[in-house]
Amino acid sequence: MLWFEREVVGALIETPDQHLRSSIEAFVDGSLRDMPEHLRAGVLGESVLLGAYVAARRAAGRLDRDDREALLHQLESWEASPIGVLRSYVRMMKSLVVFAENELTVEGAA
Repeated sequence: MLWFEREVVGALIETPDQHLRSSIEAFVDGSLRDMPEHLRAGVLGESVLLGAYVAARRAAGRLDRDDREALLHQLESWEASPIGVLRSYVRMMKSLVVFAENELTVEGAA
């Protein structure tokens, strides 16, 4: 998982349980690795471009580096975007996180 993907997943995870958070991150990482190469290439490209955009906003002081809520707000704006690939990126990441949160339990976490 790229740094930006890990940051997005970390922001989307709602549980404070560190063991469960790690399991959810591992699940999402495995799911991204299991994607067919042509799909993963598209997701990688989006992650690089969106990560660069967020890094530039942080460098300009327009987005706080440690503010989870600011990143969530950015993700919400992308999810409401008229640009389909932006909406799809956020929805895919949310779907993977929500699925993992609902399927993994503390006892069954890997």
